[in-house]
Amino acid sequence: MKVLPRFCSQKCSGVYKTQNKKGTTKNFKGVCENCGNEFETYKSPSRSTPRFCSIKCIGESQKGENNPAYNGGKYFDSNGYVILFMPDHPNCGVKKTIYEHRFVMECKLGRYLTEEECVHHIDFNKSNNEPSNLMLFKNNSEHIKFHNKIKQNEQS
Repeated sequence: MKVLPRFCSQKCSGVYKTQNKKGTTKNFKGVCENCGNEFETYKSPSRSTPRFCSIKCIGESQKGENNPAYNGGKYFDSNGYVILFMPDHPNCGVKKTIYEHRFVMECKLGRYLTEEECVHHIDFNKSNNEPSNLMLFKNNSEHIKFHNKIKQNEQS
């Protein structure tokens, strides 16, 4: 069994292994499925045929719907709200997303919400975005007053 020397980094190890391969010529020519450029690389007999010329092209080919982990552009934030990926929405943020409950309320009203308007979940379930479970307030102050009234009624 051949023992490989230790290296200061993975890069140095990779250079050593590449230089000490049998037949260091690249054995595969192909066309990248992402950028269309022709490329040459090493192809292991046990692996599938290379489809991309670089890691960058692999990443670019797996954006959005092509990503294996894509779930329809819908996910939860750390507070339990459902977030939608909607890059064309006029009120989307930097990450091109909006809250689902705000979008559902916009559909219900037939107009876009203003920044000041606040949407309340009647059953306090942040992921239940049924139109019948949502209530609109003109601003957060009105929303807080509503919550205070609920607390007063519970204490009485």
